Parts: sequence; structure tokens; C-alpha cells
Amino acid sequence: MRLTIRGAVVAASALYLVGCASNPPSVQTEQDKKIQQVLSHVHQCSNSLSLRSQALSHEQENQTCQMLGVLEKKFHDMFATGGKPVKDDFNTSLRANIYQSKEDFEKYAGQHFDMPTNNGGMYLEGLPDRPGNQAEFVANQRKDGSIHNLGHEYIHYLDGRFNLYGDFCANLQDSHSPPENCARPAPLTPYLVWWTEGIAEYVAKGTDNPAAIKAAAEKSFALSQLFDTGYESNNGVTRIYSWGYLAVRFMMEKHRPEVERMLVLTRSGDYPRYQSLVRSWGTSMDQEFAQWLEGLVKPA
Repeated sequence: MRLTIRGAVVAASALYLVGCASNPPSVQTEQDKKIQQVLSHVHQCSNSLSLRSQALSHEQENQTCQMLGVLEKKFHDMFATGGKPVKDDFNTSLRANIYQSKEDFEKYAGQHFDMPTNNGGMYLEGLPDRPGNQAEFVANQRKDGSIHNLGHEYIHYLDGRFNLYGDFCANLQDSHSPPENCARPAPLTPYLVWWTEGIAEYVAKGTDNPAAIKAAAEKSFALSQLFDTGYESNNGVTRIYSWGYLAVRFMMEKHRPEVERMLVLTRSGDYPRYQSLVRSWGTSMDQEFAQWLEGLVKPA
């Protein structure tokens, strides 16, 4: 998701954001031509996913499509979406824009997508309530040819389309920095950062997340604290990603009925009642969460 703690501390992290303004079609067309001069390889995975890359081979394109197809099925099975998006969401597809190296990502992505490049990639949701809006993912290949953070970002797309009503600025977070420039970020916690980043990590990585298990051993946070995680306050890469993963995994595995109650509210955009629900949890699950973390660190 969107981070505003800039510099080296976010260099390996993926971001999630929304553009809160659109360009005129003529500007978009000219910009698209510039992008396609660099990202000249186009591959259609499915009706909901396409790739635009600088140097992906045909084999890499097929492997990427297959991997994301597995994740997509996993997501829909996990949440029983029936393929039905939230109301007013017209983000029918995601386009992944892949540069051949970190150096080319830093060289081109800023001018192509009006985004910072001191990160590991960005999901640009755009304005999903506008028909014809194109959701974009922007990242680069690693030296081994794999695409940095692709699974995580694809889950952001699916979560935003099927679990969260509205765009990034409408959701509960505290970021109002460029390029999304949210005019009125949520003033009060709890936010949704724990969920959005945590579910992207959880679905993409499953139970294989060594960094999160390492963080769990440090016992840095109570569950009730994690619901207040933000991008500009109560932040940090480990808190946002590893502890977000731990909070979501715990809730999904141990308190799924509460998650379902929560999703009814987030899917309808009733964020005030979402906040009331999370506040009602209070510290009631903190002790259980601490014991659960011990089980992860020292499995029976």
C-alpha cells in the first residue's frame, strides 16, 4: 500500500495508491505512446489481467499468468466472492507494467506514471467508480528474471475490487502525500492499513513468511495496536507488512466470523461502523494473539 516514509527504508517495499485526478484522453494517449516505446511487449493473460513489459520472455509471461491465476482462484475461494465485485467498481482488469531492471524502473516509472520510484513497485488503483478506469501495477524484474512483489500487488487489486468499497482516498488511512493527494485522509483510527497490507501478504505467501515469523518472536505489538497502523503514523516497514500479515493471519485462522462481519461493512463502504466494530474488539483478543504468536515461533 501507500507509504510516505521515504528513502532507503521503503526501498524493498511495495506501495498501493490511487490517482485522484485523471488526464484528458489526448494526454493519456500521448503518454501511453511514450510508455509503449519502452514497455513494448504486450501479453494478455485473461480478461482481467494483461502484461506490458520491457523484456519478459514468452516463457516468463506464461509463468507469470499461471502464477497469478492460481492466486486469483485462491482469493476467490477464500472469500467466496462468486466473482461479484463491490458496488460501483469498474476496475474490470489490471495491467502489470514491468521494467527489465531496478535501474530502468527508476529511470522511467516516474515520468511514465507520475509516481515516486524509491520503492519496490506500486499498485495504482485509479478511480474505480469511473467506467473505463485502468488499474495499473508498476514494478521491475529482479536479476533472476522474477517480478518484484507481483503476487502482493495482484491481491491489492482483488481486495480493492471485491472487499473494499471506493478508492484509496475513500478508505481508512492517513496518507495525503503525492501522488494520490488525498484531500481528507481519515482523521481517526482504527484504519484499514493492517488489513490491506496484511491480506496481500497472507494470500500471496500463505504460511511461508520467515520475515513475519522472525518479527513475531520480538513480540513488539499487541493485536489491538495493529488496528491503528498507518502510513504516516504508527508505521514502519516491519509493522505494516510483517505485523499486518500476522494480524490478518490470526484473524482469518482464529476469528473468521469477526472477519466476515467486518467485510460486510467494508464492502458496503460503511467505514464508520467498521471503526465501531474494531473498537468494540478492544484488547479482548490481545492475550490470545500473544499465545498464538508463541505457537508460530515455537511450533509444537
